[in-house]
Amino acid sequence: MSPTKRLLTIFGATGNQGGSILDVFLASPDLQNKYALRGITRDPSSAKSQALASKGIEMVKAELNDADSVKSAIAGSYGVFGVTDFWSVMDQNIEIQQGKNIFQASKDSGVKHLVFSALPYAEKLTAGKLPHVDHFDGKAKVAEYIEANKKDMWASYFMPAMFVTFAKTQVKPIDGIPTLAMPFPSDSIAWPLIDPRADSGKYIMGIFEGGAEANGTYVHAVSTWTTPRQIVADLSEVVGKEVVFKTITGDEWAKDLPQHLKAELLETMLLVGDYSYYGPGAEKKQAESDRWLVPGAKKTDFTGWAQSHGPWGF
Repeated sequence: MSPTKRLLTIFGATGNQGGSILDVFLASPDLQNKYALRGITRDPSSAKSQALASKGIEMVKAELNDADSVKSAIAGSYGVFGVTDFWSVMDQNIEIQQGKNIFQASKDSGVKHLVFSALPYAEKLTAGKLPHVDHFDGKAKVAEYIEANKKDMWASYFMPAMFVTFAKTQVKPIDGIPTLAMPFPSDSIAWPLIDPRADSGKYIMGIFEGGAEANGTYVHAVSTWTTPRQIVADLSEVVGKEVVFKTITGDEWAKDLPQHLKAELLETMLLVGDYSYYGPGAEKKQAESDRWLVPGAKKTDFTGWAQSHGPWGF
């Protein structure tokens, strides 16, 4: 690595968010002149890891539950992107500890800028009405912990919207008609979506570029703000047949979910429907987050995504 380049260590390098950072980096000669990238993975010998190594990404093994391995993996880094995966552990306390391991290792190693993948604090945002959105709240608690303990380290928070792939799973035939049936109060609620692989890196690399100015910022990473009404209109145009929206009760929406996931996933939907995911009115402030996009970035629109991610199966 050139001594003039800043080393960025990217957790989740073979996943959606980390992989998106690598995509943006590898497509930009300007970023490649400024930075060198190290990817963290559980298996450097995997086909994905080897493919990245062949493109000049240093691939290093670390386990988030092993604080020493995390510290060793980020040694010498200027910046770190940290991401945890609730669904791989299904335990908020474990995920919180993993996030703290990333932070503490970064702080102890002299990392200048930590960008952490966080989410809204659902229980606080809803004044305690939605207390079971563990995969949001664990990340939010880590972000609060980082802010309280970072001292002179810069810390920024990348907060991705709901993954656009989720919308595809929710359109199903009802009485032969493709229907988006959701526990939302109306078809006009504000719904933020992100294509995580296409757009995450555009925000995250922009945050790293922001440096000290990005310290303490919470970035709402949204490819498109839409509504259920607009989604079914766009899908109708893409697939060439009518797609409709239907409001259903929470119990109806969650009836076929595994018991251990019902409260978690239903309350996630209620967060979108009743609190607009990031909080009421957040869509009107999106420009405050989009200022962190890398220069020239073009975000994914829902229609374009739908056209390139068929077939839709109806």
